[in-house]
Amino acid sequence: MSGRLLKYWLPLILWTIVIFCASTQLGAPSHTSHYFRPLLHWLFPAITEEQFDLIHHAVRKTAHFVEYTILGVLAWRALHFDPAFASFPAKRQYWLALLCCMLYASSDEFHQSFVPTRQPAVQDVLLDTSGSAFGLLAIWSFRRWRAAA
Repeated sequence: MSGRLLKYWLPLILWTIVIFCASTQLGAPSHTSHYFRPLLHWLFPAITEEQFDLIHHAVRKTAHFVEYTILGVLAWRALHFDPAFASFPAKRQYWLALLCCMLYASSDEFHQSFVPTRQPAVQDVLLDTSGSAFGLLAIWSFRRWRAAA
């Protein structure tokens, strides 16, 4: 395996595997609540079922956003440092990374349609893509700030 593949593409590939695994039964709300419920009851003993459901939902959606923020950063990193994409302008690298993340989010939701306890949702594709866009915007902002310093 080449050093470039190990250094830039392998982290991206491994992260897509993590996301794929989270889209199986392991990431189903009924499964994650088994771990999350005792923690919330320990932190907030008087929590109601409605409050638990609301917090659990918010945590799950935040996880979507964060996992795709990381995916966006890793996708950009792989594209930016791969000599095959060196001729691409920076703007095109960002857009290509975002497109790849959006397509992966779409395929992830399609995958969930085959998992009995999961349901695909267009809203999740939008949330995931927003997370990727946030990660890419953070990179762009940081690089601009660093160039100006």
